[in-house]
Amino acid sequence: MRAWPRRTVWAHTVGAVLIGGAVFALAYLPLELGPWSAIPALAAGAAAFLVPTRRYLRRRQLAREPFPEAWRARLESCVAFYSLLDAPGRRRFERDVRFFMAEQRISGVRGAPVPDDVELLVAASAAMLGHGLPDWEWPHVRDIVVYPTSFDEEYATSGRGRHIVGMVHHQGPILFSGPELVHAFCTERDGHNVGLHEMAHVMDFVDGRADGVPAGAEWVASAPWIEVVADRLGRVRRGELRKVIRAYGGKNEAELFAVAVEAFFERPAELASRDPQLFEMLSDYFNLDPRTGALRRPVDDA
Repeated sequence: MRAWPRRTVWAHTVGAVLIGGAVFALAYLPLELGPWSAIPALAAGAAAFLVPTRRYLRRRQLAREPFPEAWRARLESCVAFYSLLDAPGRRRFERDVRFFMAEQRISGVRGAPVPDDVELLVAASAAMLGHGLPDWEWPHVRDIVVYPTSFDEEYATSGRGRHIVGMVHHQGPILFSGPELVHAFCTERDGHNVGLHEMAHVMDFVDGRADGVPAGAEWVASAPWIEVVADRLGRVRRGELRKVIRAYGGKNEAELFAVAVEAFFERPAELASRDPQLFEMLSDYFNLDPRTGALRRPVDDA
């Protein structure tokens, strides 16, 4: 996520000047009014600039604030990917975490507060997936609800059948089990991370379909990717990749992508060894090597 995208800001600046000039021309020139008639034009120009850029103005302010040491300690102790990053990478990661927490609606069930350390891990999930994608923006239309435990299909947190630890609705909220999220990050990397899994689904859903085709990937429309998805679905269902990709990935194309993303970040060395083609495609899409935290292509953070 960019703090101050120059092209976007310049586009809004030009738009503001044009709108302000048009309002001034309409109000002043035909009627030959006094200089005070420039006020509506200035107001229109200011609104044309401030309304679409207010997010970035807020981000610039947030980027100047010191990152809380308690948050940094939590990232260092629980987020292995963060520990791999160099100093500039850590600063960008911390900035993206702060932006996500400031801009997304994260709450407990029925609006209950969420502990800062759990909210931080939700944001870390997003920051990991977006680390090499500065132009990626997480949609703001979804609430994020953190449950106190696992839940069932009716969202009940008591009784039998509580086997769900995360869920993304087509046009609804993102649901997480808080304890499962903490377990995923703060224990051994076992290839299962509900935060990464559900955020991968969000990337998949951006085009309105859950089809295992993430937004913005140049290669996903090509025959090789379609062939890889079909082939891996069959291999997962036959148990041939069970040591690196969970069996749940064999359910459909969307789950294959989400489970593959978990393996890519949680067990990158194993995925690269056992399925170098899939690893290379994901590395190209996310623009990074999760084994080292290094970017494949430099990014402009402005």
